[in-house]
Amino acid sequence: MTANRHGFGILAAVLLLSSCHMRRHGEDVRTCTVQDMLGREVVLPGKIERIAGLRPGALRLLAYMGVTDRVVGIEQVEKGGDDRPYMRAYPELLKLPLIGPRGGDAELIVNTHPDVIFMTYASAADADAMQSKTGIPVVALLYPEMGTDIEQLYASLALIGKILRREARADSLTAYIRRTISELHERTACIDAAGKPSAYIGGIAHGRARSITSTHPDYPPFIFVNAENVAGRMDRRHTSSLAGAYVDTEQLLLWNPDVIFVDESGLALAAEDLKPGGLLSGLAAVQTNRVYALPAYNSYAANFEIALVDSWFIGKILYPEAFADVTAEEKADEIMKTFLGKSVFREMLSPHSFQPVTPPHPE
Repeated sequence: MTANRHGFGILAAVLLLSSCHMRRHGEDVRTCTVQDMLGREVVLPGKIERIAGLRPGALRLLAYMGVTDRVVGIEQVEKGGDDRPYMRAYPELLKLPLIGPRGGDAELIVNTHPDVIFMTYASAADADAMQSKTGIPVVALLYPEMGTDIEQLYASLALIGKILRREARADSLTAYIRRTISELHERTACIDAAGKPSAYIGGIAHGRARSITSTHPDYPPFIFVNAENVAGRMDRRHTSSLAGAYVDTEQLLLWNPDVIFVDESGLALAAEDLKPGGLLSGLAAVQTNRVYALPAYNSYAANFEIALVDSWFIGKILYPEAFADVTAEEKADEIMKTFLGKSVFREMLSPHSFQPVTPPHPE
């Protein structure tokens, strides 16, 4: 399944980049026709100076591409994005006009006069409808699972780069992500399975904070460092990246992972789950103080740069010898600067980040 999806991403990138051509419509207007990530043909103006991003992750991708100076408005849901590095890196986005709730409002979007709208998590019908309501070209992007469909991310970045004439940026960011994942893999690929501690990630947010039983069977950092993810044994037919994956408390007890990581978005709920005397207090990771908090992976879709930051820290916890020469904090600064042009890593850290979780004592 993964190979097919990757193949699609590569093929899509070739098709969408080769389909763009200039043609004259009337006397003085030049346009460009591109094929978006859903296969729709979209006619764009030859010069694009004003843009908008709709739905989860769209604004994040534009920030990665270094084009926030062209963004003309933001969705209401972006106002509370303190755990989104791009909002920390570009606080000026908060001063922009609102273009509606999640998914946008056609009238408010029109009032900001974007030349093109980028939209994620959309069907062709969704994109066509917004384009019809606004009269503004809508380009559909894919916002994939980083651990299993990353080629789609590269293709979406390449499409943005082609449209906004930022091809070099798309190429350099893609190359950096590839190198980083490759290095993580090389450091851990040859570690004998018998020497790997089992691991679990809990508290993964899906729309709101979740408890320790909210997990991710394809958690990207675990994939990148070849971790033994106990949740990877789940039946995938009953899980999805959008709805989330949940385990029974009894199942978590049966798995009894050696190390537990907790997404900070659900830290308070997870700590309550693990408190002394509770049903999960007997887990091996709790008993050996090997429960660690990680900066939020999901916040209005996945924080891809945080996934890479967390990967280095997880690697050092699970395989200290393989990562003995690495300072996770320095890697985090490097990753943030590469993705966003500046490091906001240290200002985003909470007192709990990358620290052992101390469950509250029962009253």
